[in-house]
Amino acid sequence: MEIKDFNNHGLDRLGIHWMQYLSITLISLLIFFIGLDKAVPSFHHFVLSLLFKLQCSGFNCNGVKIN
Repeated sequence: MEIKDFNNHGLDRLGIHWMQYLSITLISLLIFFIGLDKAVPSFHHFVLSLLFKLQCSGFNCNGVKIN
């Protein structure tokens, strides 16, 4: 789709808002990554390591040092 397919209200010719397309895409990616997380153990450990690094990135570290 091109930008000219949406009117001033963000609707295409079928009446679907561009934000609905975005939400469908994001939910589809979420379902895919949840399935990948459950199916591949190494991906699960990768996600956990990312979450731990984000948690202790300086915002909520509570004095824990990461090497």
